[in-house]
Amino acid sequence: MNESTTAETETTETPEPEMRPTYAPAALAMGIMFAFWGILTHWSMSLIGGLMMVGAIWSWMHEIRNTWSETP
Repeated sequence: MNESTTAETETTETPEPEMRPTYAPAALAMGIMFAFWGILTHWSMSLIGGLMMVGAIWSWMHEIRNTWSETP
């Protein structure tokens, strides 16, 4: 009986930080769509899609890095 009490007090895990909602995954999906649409229509659409994908990935990783740096 004493073992279960000490086991409960010894497990003090730090909780994972909660991620805030972000539009980056939707922007990434839209960039992929524009890139494929550009294959069918015009190369400039693929260029716009590529830029959107790079921007969305950068934004998403920047938010994750900021969330991790805020943890104690």
